[in-house]
Amino acid sequence: MNFDKWQDAVEAAISTNKLSVAGEVRGGQLIQYADSSGAQINILAVEPFATFAGFDSVAQSFAHVQMLNDVVALCEVVDYNGNPVTTVTCNLAQGPLLVDEPEQRWQQIGLTALAQDVTRYPDVAAFAAENGEDALGSLRSAGAESINDGSQVPTAAVEFSARVLESDYRTNALTGDRYIHATVDGSFAFDVCLPDEGELPAKDSVLKVSGVMAGSLVAPGGCGDGGCGSGSCGCGGH
Repeated sequence: MNFDKWQDAVEAAISTNKLSVAGEVRGGQLIQYADSSGAQINILAVEPFATFAGFDSVAQSFAHVQMLNDVVALCEVVDYNGNPVTTVTCNLAQGPLLVDEPEQRWQQIGLTALAQDVTRYPDVAAFAAENGEDALGSLRSAGAESINDGSQVPTAAVEFSARVLESDYRTNALTGDRYIHATVDGSFAFDVCLPDEGELPAKDSVLKVSGVMAGSLVAPGGCGDGGCGSGSCGCGGH
């Protein structure tokens, strides 16, 4: 979303008449704009008011999810046997609906890194030569690291390196801007959105990225007075 101010993004989303209400929050609403390219804008239209980007991820994982505030969630990513893989914070699309709920365990979640700074390497060997052989697949979540530090406001900032599985060009229907979407294999499989370049990242090339992690639950549980089946959590009551 290439906007100078978030107010401009909200105004552009409203003008499409494609906004949907994801759920009711404290007498207000959580509103979402979903772009045909997968890009999303989430708008919390009640105090503390927030607007944050999201994405319709291709890769899916399982995680135990705990909200830290209305937007930022702490996600303990686990494998199919329940073994911890890594812990990361993200801006969660359904966050405002879950902020007053207990930890949501075994949630199917799509996580996407919205890249800000990117270094591309043609292959694993080139990456290892500059960063070391053990650095591939690393992930650092500043928000997760500062979870017990009351002086730090939790954020969804993330730094990682990962091997590219596939990539394609997408065009944001709201702005007309082209960008690169990739799925990657790092400490786990997730999506990455990159600024446009003339050449797509090749399969098995490596990305070193800093940016913001966005997340979305496939079928949120525990939200709304009647749980997921109440229909108040934006998952359609399924």
